[in-house]
Amino acid sequence: MIKIIDTHCHPYLNKIKNKDDLINNFFSQNWEAMIVIWTNLESNKQVLELTKKHSKIYATIGIHPCDIGNLELDKTIEILEKTYIENKDKIVAIWECGLDYYWMYKDLENSDLNDNEKKEIIEKQKKSQKDFFIRQIDLANKLKLPIIIHNRDSKDDIFKILVEKNFKNFVFHCYSEDLEYAEKLIDFSPNCKISFSGIVTFNNAKLVQETARNITIKNILAETDSPYLTPTPFRWKEENEPAFTKYIIEKIAELRWETFEFTAEKILKNSVEFFNI
Repeated sequence: MIKIIDTHCHPYLNKIKNKDDLINNFFSQNWEAMIVIWTNLESNKQVLELTKKHSKIYATIGIHPCDIGNLELDKTIEILEKTYIENKDKIVAIWECGLDYYWMYKDLENSDLNDNEKKEIIEKQKKSQKDFFIRQIDLANKLKLPIIIHNRDSKDDIFKILVEKNFKNFVFHCYSEDLEYAEKLIDFSPNCKISFSGIVTFNNAKLVQETARNITIKNILAETDSPYLTPTPFRWKEENEPAFTKYIIEKIAELRWETFEFTAEKILKNSVEFFNI
């Protein structure tokens, strides 16, 4: 029997589908597990509550780069560490951390600020994101956990930080870059994981599909990032959910000229071993 893990989902953020229904829908198919992602200090209670409802729901802790705001760095890291210590049987990674420069520029597009003022804000926000990313890498080292990396328009700075910290225990979440960058990551960290979301099923995602087709299967994970990035054939029709992981794996198998069963089995093995679940 095929078993599937959704390695990245946010069921507490679904607005149309009830989170309990979509969780039941996933496990009613006798699939293996889901990893629910905590992105800020406010979402932690919802995420940890879900882990108590089902033995095969796991959690992560971390601060998304877009959720840093005015958080105090040292205090935030203390909270993350304390949360892990109190729930370490269910927390499998530091997630969702990384860098996101897209929204930084987007938010300033229609601003009345002059160029110098915009530049000052951007540099300040970049520094804050990098500081939080580095400290979460340090925490992952201390707790012997992997990190799951969020990247948007920031791939060069992310790679530079990984190399400077010599940190190799990572997943590149919701991969949207090209094959060359994936090969660069794998060359630096041969056991790292590249995680594909519904993007890999999109007709215009040729670079992502090329990556899924050509990298070694041992480096591949699958995720929904639900409720976002609904895969084909439900794109534009339905809110995403963990059960749709199946369609992502089907697409990866199709791209690689492999059977669904073979690809699903390999990705399951990768997921179980990487997250130690």
